[in-house]
Amino acid sequence: QKQFRAPVPRSRPSAMSLMRAVRLAPQVRSLAASTRLFASPVFARPQEAKTEKLSEAGLGAPRGKRNAGVSVLGCAIAMVAVGGCAQGIGQLFAALVVGMARNPSMKEDLFTYTLIGMGFLEFLAIVVILIAGLLLYSE
Repeated sequence: QKQFRAPVPRSRPSAMSLMRAVRLAPQVRSLAASTRLFASPVFARPQEAKTEKLSEAGLGAPRGKRNAGVSVLGCAIAMVAVGGCAQGIGQLFAALVVGMARNPSMKEDLFTYTLIGMGFLEFLAIVVILIAGLLLYSE
């Protein structure tokens, strides 16, 4: 008598072996992807004529990247000082009120000193605004 033997089931490939096979298979690249390599700036022809014209005019090579965010950040930090000037003017007039309450006969002199101090603070605020503008529009 013949014995019946069940066929050995073939195991299906695991997910890991399929991923390994796909990774090792040669990748087919499209024509556009393969020509993109040669379009990079490394393979471009040097533009000697343009740089010669710039150097003849006395101009250097143009900057490739402008860091605008840094100038805005510097301007914002400098503008914090304007808030300090406003606080100083507030304290100046608060001291004027206290001084006039303590000695009303010195009202004219105290007001003169207050205006002189306010002029200094306004000058400082204007200088800070000018420096902030210089930082904002500098490259």
